[in-house]
Order: sequence, then C-alpha cells, then structure tokens
Amino acid sequence: MPAVNAPTTSKVTVQIAGQPEYTTEIQRSPQAKATPSDYVDMFMGTGHSRWMIAPGPWMPYGMVKLSPNNQNSGWQSGYEPTIQNVAGFSHIHEWTMAGLLLMPTTGSLQTRVGDQYKPDKGYRSRIDKDKEQGGIGYYSTYLTDYDIQAELTATTRAGLQRYTFAPAEEARVLIDLQIPAEYKFDVLDCEITKVSDYRVEGYSTQHSSRVWFDSHQDYTVYFVVEFDQPITEFGVWEDRKVKLNTDTLKAKEPRDAGAFAEFNMEDGGVVQARTSISLVSLEGALLNLETELAKPFDWDFEAVVQNQRDAWDDIFNRVEIETADYRDKVRFYTNLYRAYCARTIWSDVDGKWVGPHEKVHQLPDPDSPVYGCDAFWNTFWNLNQVWNLLTPEYSANWVRSQLALYDVGGWLSKGPAGMEYIPVMVAEHEIPFMVAAYQLGIQDFDAEKALEAMVKMQTAP
Repeated sequence: MPAVNAPTTSKVTVQIAGQPEYTTEIQRSPQAKATPSDYVDMFMGTGHSRWMIAPGPWMPYGMVKLSPNNQNSGWQSGYEPTIQNVAGFSHIHEWTMAGLLLMPTTGSLQTRVGDQYKPDKGYRSRIDKDKEQGGIGYYSTYLTDYDIQAELTATTRAGLQRYTFAPAEEARVLIDLQIPAEYKFDVLDCEITKVSDYRVEGYSTQHSSRVWFDSHQDYTVYFVVEFDQPITEFGVWEDRKVKLNTDTLKAKEPRDAGAFAEFNMEDGGVVQARTSISLVSLEGALLNLETELAKPFDWDFEAVVQNQRDAWDDIFNRVEIETADYRDKVRFYTNLYRAYCARTIWSDVDGKWVGPHEKVHQLPDPDSPVYGCDAFWNTFWNLNQVWNLLTPEYSANWVRSQLALYDVGGWLSKGPAGMEYIPVMVAEHEIPFMVAAYQLGIQDFDAEKALEAMVKMQTAP
C-alpha cells in the first residue's frame, strides 16, 4: 500500500464576518504518499476491447494474469465494463490462450458459467459496480448474488485471491477448466486431484484451432491451488455430470470439466486461495508457487499487493513527466502500464520452457526468460522505443528469447504466443525491434546469431 506521511500542522488565517481575522494552527491527517502507480486506471480502455486488456492486477510481463471475466466466448471477449455480472477470475489472458478459472459461490451447486445476458442461468454473479475497485496490485468486486467480497493480487507466476463470505450453509470455490474466451479452445485431456485438505493439483491439455491462417495452438496448463482453510467436501464434474465423494477427475475431450472445494462458512469468514501455473510440468507450477508466493509472502495479501506496486514503480520512476494536469498523468501512466502488462513470461523460475515442438528446454540463465505475445506488428512506431529507452534489460531479454526460439525451432517469431509460431500479419516486425535494440547499445546477446537469423527470415521461404 502507499507509504503514509506523519501528521503535519499548518497555519490558517480565519476571517469571520464582524470579527477581527486571526491565525490558528490545525493538524492535518496523515495522507498517503502518491506514487506513479496511483495514476494507473485499470478500467481505461477495457470497453469493447481485447482479451489482453482487463482490470486485473498484472505484473510486468506476468504469466499469471488474474482478471474478472464477464463476457461470452467470441471476438473481443473477456471483460466489458458495462456488464454488471462476473463469471469468475481466470489466470491466462494471452493472445489465443486462456485457462483455469476460480469462482466462489454459495447455495445450490451450479457447474455451468451461464450467459452474460442471463446471469441466473449459471454460476456467474451480479456485482455492485459502485464497489468494484482496480489498481496496480489489486482488484476487488462484491458478488451480490452470493454475498461474497472477492479480492485479487498476483506475482509474476502465481496469484492470491481472498474471498470474504457472509454466513452460509453451503460455501465453495469452483475450479473450472473450460471457460469462455476470445479464442475458443477444446480440452483434449485433463486431470484434477485433491492431494490434501488444503491443496488441489492438475493439468489441462488444450487445443485452439481458431487462430490466424488456419494454424493451431496446443499447450498444457499445469496448476496448483492451495487454500488457507480446510476443504470439508470435494467433488468434480464432467459434461454437466457431478461426482461426489471422489478426489480425482480424469477426462478425455470433455465438453466441460471442473472441481469444487467446499468450506465451513456457517459463521462466515475468509478463504484465501493461492495458485500458480506452468506450461512445463506440475513440478514447475509447484516451484513457481513456492519461490514467488509461499516462501516470501506466505498468506500476506497486503505484502503481495505492495510487491506488485514496487515492481511497477521501478519502471514508472525511470521517466519523469512535468504536468499539473491529473488527467495527463492518468493517460501517461496507464498507457505505459499497457505497454508492459500484455506480454507474457512463459518460462518457469528455474528456466525451463516448452518450445514450438512441445519439447521442454532449459535456459542457460533463468533470469533471462522467454517471452510470448501477440504480433510485433507495428511496434516500431512506439513500443520499440519505450522498451529500449526505459527498460533495456527487457529488450535484451526479448532478443535472447527470440534467439532461444531460433535455436530450437529454426526461426524467429513475429507472434510467439505461448512460444508457438503464429503466422499473424505480414512481414517480420521482430527484426526492426532487434536491430533498434542493437543500435541503441543493447548488445548483451549473440549478435552474429541474430544477424544470421534475420537474414534467414528474409531470404528463406
């Protein structure tokens, strides 16, 4: 949270009609010290927008992109601010990719998400728009249908959610693997297991075929969900059929699949869920969780919020703007935020990653990760300059990430979504980015290999 100044006193001149003026001292209440993060408007630009633009608490290039979802599947789906209900909070908002949604509910069990226009037809809930909040490191909304306050925060590869329940006889958290997304995907194979009264693990192998130029996207999302309260009942569902008194779901090509963990909330209370994902393995998801969230923060929600604010302010404070116009600051820092939040790290904390042939590879330096994104199309107008000038270490990582793809796949990538080759748009816009980085003195990479790769991209069919 923002730092707080000590109380201050000020001298104030007072003039009352018919009385001589006099000077007095007043003590001002402590005020939060503003940082650039305070000017970011998470909701700006989310109207009629894209899957990768949402009011979630996202780290720079975060793998976990926790965000409220409220739209049906289809082009430009995800979050629409005029819709007054929420379908849940999903983890992946990468171009052509989605997955792993959590949703707290009470009352009768429902396993279908429902329709954005008919919130009573599924487990989605109406929300109180006046109570919806979003900012760097934090998102919160009140689920009016369930009387639950839901709060979100995240690290790069892990998320932390806090649900405050009113007294309820039936209280649970849903774990849904087949969710509405901008690009429809099919679950080919999945498994969910309750391994203890506090932990659920699993994976979902997914296929997205409605990608540009008849290409496709196959990937496996491994995940871990840990709760700070004991699970009292656990069940699963597949193709709308609910199975109770079981700790495991295994399904092949289900139309829908998920699990639910119930908790004793008869007197109300708080349930926290910390989660992590990996495209590599379940062990990778566990390592991401332990390294980024469990060990450094335990269940300290506010500390995770502050950690994200610090990470963003490190970037924001690299540039100074001079204006007295609050609106200009909001526009500037919000757009700067968007320049970094919609890209994705797809290597685990130990440097393992999955290449375009679905094989696991090891980076020589885990701190120089592989990055995925939508196309570099037209980034030479703006993003190249921003990245190269403000965050040269990110630019160097980008070039090394492209060369890692070249090493294992033989090509650079104009749109390495999930570390696949997605043939979107024309030309090879990653090349001007790599050249611009080198020309600005960002040369901490194999320049000879980079030139070799660029020549191949321009001369080999």
